[in-house]
Amino acid sequence: MKARRLKDMPVVSMADGAKVGSVEDVLLDAADLRVAALLLRANDGQSIVPFALVRNIGADAVIVESTAATEGTTGQTARENLRGLGDLTGLPVVDSEGTNLGAVTDVEFAPDDGRLIEIEVHSGGMLGLGGTSLTVASPAIRRIGPKLITVDMPTPANAGTH
Repeated sequence: MKARRLKDMPVVSMADGAKVGSVEDVLLDAADLRVAALLLRANDGQSIVPFALVRNIGADAVIVESTAATEGTTGQTARENLRGLGDLTGLPVVDSEGTNLGAVTDVEFAPDDGRLIEIEVHSGGMLGLGGTSLTVASPAIRRIGPKLITVDMPTPANAGTH
């Protein structure tokens, strides 16, 4: 599942059918390469739902067991240890030869356990048109750092020739 697809999706409590909030961001544990939580926006501010408490991700809503699944943004899943999709989008991706492969455009994860499957990378083009795209499978990701992502994979033949 593409992480961007979750943006603005409603989060609903299975226990009482109440809307808990809407997904504002997908929070990744960069060291574990796994979705750790969803950052929600609601009338009373922001809250976090640990991904382990997400019961299902449907076509139209994210389902949690109850409103008790959420915690404040300073709860045990403190955001400072996690990276949001907004933080990752646009980060440069560099291979082991020092070649810039492009910038992150999206992240794909397994909806059942939050495991990162791949990152989408785009290079070149203008205003979102043209250029080249590639996907980097999670086993090739060496490190997600604060300023760039390093990967172990061969340089595509057309990378770095723009």
